Amino acid sequence: MTIHDCLEECILLLTVSSVVEQFQVVKKREIETDGYLRVRATLVDESLLEVSMYCQHIEDTVHLAGYRFHWQDKEGILIKRWDNAKHHPELETFPNHVHLGDDKDAKESAPINLRGVLEVLESEMRIQGN
Repeated sequence: MTIHDCLEECILLLTVSSVVEQFQVVKKREIETDGYLRVRATLVDESLLEVSMYCQHIEDTVHLAGYRFHWQDKEGILIKRWDNAKHHPELETFPNHVHLGDDKDAKESAPINLRGVLEVLESEMRIQGN
């Protein structure tokens, strides 16, 4: 897989997701060795998902080197934010973590990609009846 393929796959995931009403590619940059994608998506319940992803091509494989998936309600209140910023070394899953609502403490989280985030959103919205 190339960087281009990786970024296009993410755009396709957003296009076909049952929870994404519309989205805008805010920034897309790619070269042979790395790429960046930033997207703002409005979801079917009027909440917002902001996606920031940095990918690197290393030894014939594309790795998600940096990510932030920020999900907030229509009033701008955080629901969840998954990221791998290196600011919670006390967590066993460092650098991967999740912020939940207004809780100031980050929680442990396995690494996650856009497909995983969309699956969580689809599951949570199904539970909420959206």
